Amino acid sequence: MIGEDTDFKGQLKYEHFQFFFRRHWVRFMYPLFFTLPLSLFVFFLLYAIGRFALMVDVLFVRAFFAFTAMVTVIVFLVILFLQVINYYFSLVIVTDARILVVRKTVFLRNDSDAIDLTKIQDFAVEISGLIRNYIGYGDLVITLSASGPPIVLGYVPDPHYYLERCNRVKRQHIVHRQERKLGAPSHPAKPVDYLQDVHHLPI
Repeated sequence: MIGEDTDFKGQLKYEHFQFFFRRHWVRFMYPLFFTLPLSLFVFFLLYAIGRFALMVDVLFVRAFFAFTAMVTVIVFLVILFLQVINYYFSLVIVTDARILVVRKTVFLRNDSDAIDLTKIQDFAVEISGLIRNYIGYGDLVITLSASGPPIVLGYVPDPHYYLERCNRVKRQHIVHRQERKLGAPSHPAKPVDYLQDVHHLPI
Protein backbone atom coordinates (compact mmCIF):
# COMPACT_ATOMS: atom_id res chain seq x y z
CA MET A 1 0.00 0.00 0.00
CA ILE A 2 1.39 3.40 -1.05
CA GLY A 3 1.10 5.95 1.72
CA GLU A 4 2.89 8.79 3.46
CA ASP A 5 5.63 6.44 4.71
CA THR A 6 6.62 5.51 1.15
CA ASP A 7 10.23 6.31 0.25
CA PHE A 8 11.51 7.10 -3.23
CA LYS A 9 14.84 7.92 -4.81
CA GLY A 10 15.85 11.53 -4.21
CA GLN A 11 13.48 12.05 -1.28
CA LEU A 12 14.50 14.72 1.21
CA LYS A 13 14.70 13.99 4.93
CA TYR A 14 12.01 16.44 5.95
CA GLU A 15 9.42 15.65 3.26
CA HIS A 16 6.74 12.97 3.16
CA PHE A 17 5.24 11.27 0.14
CA GLN A 18 1.60 12.14 -0.60
CA PHE A 19 0.67 10.64 -3.98
CA PHE A 20 1.86 10.22 -7.55
CA PHE A 21 0.38 9.85 -11.02
CA ARG A 22 1.56 8.98 -14.50
CA ARG A 23 0.77 10.68 -17.76
CA HIS A 24 -2.24 9.44 -19.71
CA TRP A 25 -1.59 6.37 -21.84
CA VAL A 26 -2.56 8.22 -25.04
CA ARG A 27 0.64 10.30 -24.71
CA PHE A 28 2.75 7.22 -25.33
CA MET A 29 0.55 5.80 -28.09
CA TYR A 30 1.17 8.77 -30.38
CA PRO A 31 4.35 7.29 -31.91
CA LEU A 32 2.39 4.15 -32.78
CA PHE A 33 -0.42 6.22 -34.29
CA PHE A 34 2.05 8.22 -36.38
CA THR A 35 3.75 5.07 -37.64
CA LEU A 36 0.42 3.43 -38.54
CA PRO A 37 0.32 4.81 -42.15
CA LEU A 38 3.94 3.75 -42.63
CA SER A 39 3.15 0.34 -41.18
CA LEU A 40 0.22 -0.09 -43.58
CA PHE A 41 2.44 0.88 -46.50
CA VAL A 42 5.10 -1.60 -45.43
CA PHE A 43 2.43 -4.29 -44.94
CA PHE A 44 1.06 -3.87 -48.48
CA LEU A 45 4.61 -3.73 -49.82
CA LEU A 46 5.49 -6.99 -48.07
CA TYR A 47 2.24 -8.51 -49.30
CA ALA A 48 3.11 -7.59 -52.88
CA ILE A 49 6.65 -8.93 -52.49
CA GLY A 50 5.27 -12.12 -50.95
CA ARG A 51 2.88 -12.68 -53.85
CA PHE A 52 5.75 -12.03 -56.25
CA ALA A 53 8.00 -14.44 -54.31
CA LEU A 54 5.39 -17.18 -54.64
CA MET A 55 5.09 -16.60 -58.37
CA VAL A 56 8.84 -16.45 -58.99
CA ASP A 57 10.80 -19.40 -57.75
CA VAL A 58 13.92 -17.40 -56.86
CA LEU A 59 15.70 -18.05 -53.58
CA PHE A 60 16.95 -14.46 -53.24
CA VAL A 61 13.45 -12.97 -53.53
CA ARG A 62 12.02 -15.32 -50.90
CA ALA A 63 14.94 -14.69 -48.54
CA PHE A 64 14.56 -10.92 -48.98
CA PHE A 65 10.85 -11.17 -48.23
CA ALA A 66 11.42 -13.20 -45.05
CA PHE A 67 14.17 -10.86 -43.84
CA THR A 68 12.14 -7.70 -44.49
CA ALA A 69 9.06 -9.10 -42.76
CA MET A 70 11.11 -10.17 -39.74
CA VAL A 71 12.82 -6.76 -39.40
CA THR A 72 9.49 -4.93 -39.71
CA VAL A 73 7.85 -6.98 -36.97
CA ILE A 74 10.87 -6.60 -34.66
CA VAL A 75 11.01 -2.81 -35.13
CA PHE A 76 7.30 -2.44 -34.40
CA LEU A 77 7.56 -4.61 -31.26
CA VAL A 78 10.60 -2.67 -30.03
CA ILE A 79 8.76 0.65 -30.45
CA LEU A 80 5.78 -0.74 -28.57
CA PHE A 81 8.00 -2.10 -25.77
CA LEU A 82 9.86 1.21 -25.39
CA GLN A 83 6.60 3.16 -25.17
CA VAL A 84 5.33 0.86 -22.41
CA ILE A 85 8.59 1.29 -20.46
CA ASN A 86 8.52 5.07 -20.94
CA TYR A 87 4.95 5.14 -19.60
CA TYR A 88 6.07 3.59 -16.29
CA PHE A 89 9.26 5.67 -16.06
CA SER A 90 7.63 9.10 -16.54
CA LEU A 91 5.61 10.21 -13.52
CA VAL A 92 4.77 13.12 -11.22
CA ILE A 93 5.43 12.74 -7.47
CA VAL A 94 3.74 15.06 -4.98
CA THR A 95 5.08 15.39 -1.44
CA ASP A 96 4.20 17.75 1.40
CA ALA A 97 7.06 20.05 0.32
CA ARG A 98 7.38 19.92 -3.47
CA ILE A 99 6.25 18.45 -6.79
CA LEU A 100 8.71 16.28 -8.70
CA VAL A 101 8.28 15.87 -12.46
CA VAL A 102 10.28 12.88 -13.71
CA ARG A 103 10.82 12.50 -17.46
CA LYS A 104 12.78 9.37 -18.19
CA THR A 105 13.28 7.04 -21.13
CA VAL A 106 15.24 3.85 -21.47
CA PHE A 107 18.34 5.25 -23.18
CA LEU A 108 18.11 8.93 -24.14
CA ARG A 109 16.54 10.87 -21.27
CA ASN A 110 16.66 11.07 -17.49
CA ASP A 111 15.35 14.49 -16.45
CA SER A 112 13.63 15.61 -13.27
CA ASP A 113 12.26 18.99 -12.16
CA ALA A 114 11.28 20.04 -8.64
CA ILE A 115 8.66 22.70 -7.87
CA ASP A 116 8.61 23.98 -4.29
CA LEU A 117 5.09 24.25 -2.88
CA THR A 118 5.95 27.62 -1.35
CA LYS A 119 6.50 29.03 -4.85
CA ILE A 120 3.15 27.80 -6.21
CA GLN A 121 0.39 30.39 -6.31
CA ASP A 122 -2.44 28.44 -7.92
CA PHE A 123 -3.45 25.31 -9.84
CA ALA A 124 -5.75 25.22 -12.87
CA VAL A 125 -7.04 22.67 -15.36
CA GLU A 126 -7.34 23.09 -19.12
CA ILE A 127 -9.27 20.52 -21.17
CA SER A 128 -10.05 21.47 -24.75
CA GLY A 129 -11.19 19.23 -27.56
CA LEU A 130 -13.60 16.37 -28.03
CA ILE A 131 -11.00 13.61 -27.69
CA ARG A 132 -9.58 14.98 -24.43
CA ASN A 133 -13.01 15.31 -22.82
CA TYR A 134 -14.13 11.89 -24.06
CA ILE A 135 -11.00 9.96 -23.04
CA GLY A 136 -10.53 12.00 -19.87
CA TYR A 137 -7.18 13.80 -19.83
CA GLY A 138 -5.98 17.40 -19.90
CA ASP A 139 -3.35 19.90 -18.75
CA LEU A 140 -2.59 20.79 -15.15
CA VAL A 141 -1.38 24.41 -15.11
CA ILE A 142 0.81 25.47 -12.18
CA THR A 143 1.05 29.22 -11.66
CA LEU A 144 4.13 30.33 -9.73
CA SER A 145 4.36 33.24 -7.33
CA ALA A 146 7.22 34.73 -9.34
CA SER A 147 6.76 36.55 -12.63
CA GLY A 148 7.85 33.51 -14.65
CA PRO A 149 5.58 31.65 -17.06
CA PRO A 150 3.28 28.94 -15.66
CA ILE A 151 4.33 25.31 -15.75
CA VAL A 152 2.05 23.04 -17.76
CA LEU A 153 1.87 19.32 -17.05
CA GLY A 154 0.31 17.75 -20.11
CA TYR A 155 -1.64 14.52 -20.50
CA VAL A 156 -2.79 14.36 -16.87
CA PRO A 157 -5.45 11.65 -16.37
CA ASP A 158 -8.63 12.85 -14.63
CA PRO A 159 -7.08 16.32 -14.12
CA HIS A 160 -9.91 17.67 -11.93
CA TYR A 161 -9.30 14.89 -9.41
CA TYR A 162 -5.58 15.63 -9.18
CA LEU A 163 -6.32 19.37 -9.09
CA GLU A 164 -8.27 18.86 -5.86
CA ARG A 165 -5.56 16.65 -4.38
CA CYS A 166 -2.82 19.16 -5.21
CA ASN A 167 -4.85 21.99 -3.69
CA ARG A 168 -5.40 19.93 -0.55
CA VAL A 169 -1.67 19.24 -0.17
CA LYS A 170 -0.89 22.93 -0.75
CA ARG A 171 -3.39 24.04 1.92
CA GLN A 172 -1.93 21.58 4.42
CA HIS A 173 1.55 22.86 3.58
CA ILE A 174 0.48 26.45 4.27
CA VAL A 175 -1.13 25.48 7.58
CA HIS A 176 2.00 23.61 8.72
CA ARG A 177 4.22 26.57 7.80
CA GLN A 178 2.07 28.93 9.80
CA GLU A 179 2.11 26.57 12.78
CA ARG A 180 5.90 26.34 12.64
CA LYS A 181 6.22 30.15 12.52
CA LEU A 182 3.92 30.54 15.51
CA GLY A 183 5.55 27.69 17.37
CA ALA A 184 2.23 25.89 17.69
CA PRO A 185 2.07 22.09 17.57
CA SER A 186 0.84 20.44 14.40
CA HIS A 187 -1.88 18.61 16.35
CA PRO A 188 -4.15 20.31 18.87
CA ALA A 189 -3.14 19.67 22.46
CA LYS A 190 -5.34 17.62 24.72
CA PRO A 191 -7.64 19.90 26.76
CA VAL A 192 -6.56 20.33 30.38
CA ASP A 193 -9.00 20.28 33.28
CA TYR A 194 -7.82 23.26 35.33
CA LEU A 195 -10.15 22.31 38.22
CA GLN A 196 -8.66 18.85 38.68
CA ASP A 197 -6.53 20.03 41.64
CA VAL A 198 -9.46 21.84 43.19
CA HIS A 199 -11.46 18.63 43.38
CA HIS A 200 -8.79 17.01 45.57
CA LEU A 201 -8.46 19.88 48.07
CA PRO A 202 -9.43 18.96 51.66
CA ILE A 203 -12.71 20.48 52.79
